[in-house]
Amino acid sequence: MSSRMAVKQAAAHDHEWHDRLRRQTAIELRPSLDEMVDQCVAYIQESMPELSLDEELAEGLQESTYDNLERIFDMLSDGESQEESKAPPGAIRYAETMVRRGTPLASLLRAYRLGTMWTWTLWRREIIKRIDDPDLLMEAVDHSMSFVFGYVDAVSEEVTEEYAKQREQWARSAAALRHETVEAVLSDEALDLDVVAARLGYDLRAEHVAFILTTRAADDAEDVVARLESQGQALATRLGARRTLLVPDGRTRLWMWCSFEGCPDDETVAAASADRTLLDGIVVTSGTAAVGREGFTTSHEEALYVKELLRVGGRHQGHLVRYEKVVVASLLAADLPRARRFVAQELGALADSDDATSRVRATVTVLLEESGRGTVAAKRLGIHQNTVSYRVRQAERLLGHPLSERRYEVETALRLLRAIEG
Repeated sequence: MSSRMAVKQAAAHDHEWHDRLRRQTAIELRPSLDEMVDQCVAYIQESMPELSLDEELAEGLQESTYDNLERIFDMLSDGESQEESKAPPGAIRYAETMVRRGTPLASLLRAYRLGTMWTWTLWRREIIKRIDDPDLLMEAVDHSMSFVFGYVDAVSEEVTEEYAKQREQWARSAAALRHETVEAVLSDEALDLDVVAARLGYDLRAEHVAFILTTRAADDAEDVVARLESQGQALATRLGARRTLLVPDGRTRLWMWCSFEGCPDDETVAAASADRTLLDGIVVTSGTAAVGREGFTTSHEEALYVKELLRVGGRHQGHLVRYEKVVVASLLAADLPRARRFVAQELGALADSDDATSRVRATVTVLLEESGRGTVAAKRLGIHQNTVSYRVRQAERLLGHPLSERRYEVETALRLLRAIEG
């Protein structure tokens, strides 16, 4: 079809013509839905960067925008009236997410205003492409504006009602009280620790390890928080926790603190980390053991640092990653672009992702951890010492220099690569 529709002036007031134009334009744009969603989300986040910094809010915005734009273009393509507008599932879930993340209603409504502005600008541009006659163009613009703004008005009213309902439920829930109390602890407010212990059923004076469990919702019907709480409690039991505090933080994240008579040893933690049934569908990060209220906070902050490191590295689910194992990488990866340049400059071809190079890299990493003792490294890896020597020669060829040169930099780059690439 021609990019401009040949129409007659006499059809200016013909509603059937407007409907045909609207349907045809929507049909032509519909295949670009994914691209339009990404552009719209970027437009909203440019004005509201707080919606990109929080992982759950960012994912919710993407889902809500997709569902809304998909619904709009389906209605336009099918010739439905805006009076039939109903908030799609992603929009309803985003209202719930904003409540649980403590985001005000004003932010939700502002996101809708920005999304409406972007959508209307796109649609108006497409209408202008298709009509030459100024009078006819004005008719078409008015007709389309009525639909777009009518849709958003109906949907925003529905999600506002959902937000209010979810806010009331959340405010009354025990989970909200726990979350509010923990937030106060983490923010260094002056608190009576006996009162806090009574509210939480957890003594802040103990030695704790903080954990963060993160997952993705499998479907709308799944009670994700209940699943996370179950997995968190199972993990705490496996590690030998004396007391456990579970605090839901949004729809897909759980904060957890465990106190121990004696912290679990590396073997116990390694066994739990290797249990894919225990960690099925989740990523777990943990801080170091620390005592008292200050330790409660610092261990949690460390778990957050690890979570951010895994997020930028795209780490898959099914892992338990401890702060003490990635602390150097966490510090270095605070400036991710520089960290990636450092890895590329130091490792060169040794950073390649093919299986053969990965085996060489793993061997070199263990060798450096064992202070160059090839026999010990071979035993750890379960390979012959000659294989270790062969892979070291391969590594030096890929690096372009002996391992003895820039040893510290190479070892640091290897650790950093493992952390940010998963």
